[in-house]
Amino acid sequence: MYQVLVIDDDKLARKGLISLIPWEKYGMEVAGDVANGALALQFIETHPVDLAVVDLTMPVLSGLEFICECRAREISMDYIVLSAHEDFTYVQKALRLGVIDYISKLQLEPEECGEVFLRAAEHIRKRKEKEQQMQAGGRINRKKTETVADQEEKEQWRKLWEETASLTWIYNIEETQKLCNLRKAIPTSQKQEYRYTMQTLQEIQNAFGIFMEEQEYENLQEPEKLTEKIRQDLWQRVQNGEGQAVTEILILKAVLFIEDHLVDSEVKAEQIADAVGMSRSYFSVCFKKCTGYSVNSYIRKERIALACRLLRENPQISAEQMADAVGYHDEKYFVKLFQQSMGIGFAEYKKQLKRQEF
Repeated sequence: MYQVLVIDDDKLARKGLISLIPWEKYGMEVAGDVANGALALQFIETHPVDLAVVDLTMPVLSGLEFICECRAREISMDYIVLSAHEDFTYVQKALRLGVIDYISKLQLEPEECGEVFLRAAEHIRKRKEKEQQMQAGGRINRKKTETVADQEEKEQWRKLWEETASLTWIYNIEETQKLCNLRKAIPTSQKQEYRYTMQTLQEIQNAFGIFMEEQEYENLQEPEKLTEKIRQDLWQRVQNGEGQAVTEILILKAVLFIEDHLVDSEVKAEQIADAVGMSRSYFSVCFKKCTGYSVNSYIRKERIALACRLLRENPQISAEQMADAVGYHDEKYFVKLFQQSMGIGFAEYKKQLKRQEF
């Protein structure tokens, strides 16, 4: 009997499907049922599973993320996806990942599903035959010896994803550039590229509630600049009024407000909180959590970054002029902040820029 795992966050839907399908007719039996992709990954660590019947939209770990993760782990398993009518965009993505077929929750009848499960049983049979042939030839289940390079590459990917999933790069161009550099240093395959893109876009949707089509990011001339492109697109869409009033959207609007009022010496946390409709105390906590900076530290960082850009455009500008240009009335205070932030004095920084001109 082929072992089936049913994955759906709706308990009634899981139980309904299990009772509805004549599993034995297709040479199958239900090994278990779980509420999300994360629990499914735990289940398959200790239970053999030949077929996952998986809902696409679930909390914690969605169906798409679950399939991507199984592909990345090279788990030998087939998939049928469950979807509502409005999920067809996700269905298309799942089909690209090689799932056998999909079943509409709106047409969940034994007759409608029969052909799908017959095809699944045949697909599993052929896959297992191929695996047995490979095993007989000594090309499967051979323990792989990881080289130092393999271990380093895994660590690089782990670090890259950890930084990406934090989403602080959405609010900080420096973090985005750091991600781009990390990504550029890692050798990748097309499968890894696709998985990274899908996971990143899913994180964006989970946090900001804005769906972004992966087709727009499939053929980038410089794949390492994926996060930079996503960041630009997300900023533009929020500026255009997309997205609901979730915390991440409000903090991004706060960042946009800061960008627009950076040279206003009077811009304060209270003013920004009022502009995005949040209480001062809650705003400050959320701002630090999302961006990694306190409000005042973020404003200071952006002003110093603006000063550096202006200096590169005009190395002749004086400290007094620059202080005023970036929102500080006190020249000495600005020079002190510049030294603390850049690790080099304002005058010395100017000299370095001038030397680069020759």
